[in-house]
Amino acid sequence: MSQSPLCKAYGHVYPCGDALYGALARAVAGAMGQDEEEAVLVREGDMARISFEGIYFPVEEVVQALREHLTPAMRGKLDYLDLEAWRLTRYRLEEGEVRPSSAPLNNVLAFSGH
Repeated sequence: MSQSPLCKAYGHVYPCGDALYGALARAVAGAMGQDEEEAVLVREGDMARISFEGIYFPVEEVVQALREHLTPAMRGKLDYLDLEAWRLTRYRLEEGEVRPSSAPLNNVLAFSGH
């Protein structure tokens, strides 16, 4: 019997060079997902994508890796859904900065029309 996910994380960053991709790979290595066969981090050309559902996602380590390698040309986002706290935190990557914002999931669902 599988356990329901406690958190989810979805995101992308581009352009993603080798140094950032390596830092992200090290950061997500501690993730504890539901499907160990699914890669948490994948590279598609110059874009890195994160897709995760499971028990533990090292969001602080991923955000730190982004901050350390972010350039003004990079764009993207990371959405982290804490299903226990029922909260969405979005980290927007723009203008060389990581800009977090957070809201209860009920507010997010109401805004999106669900």
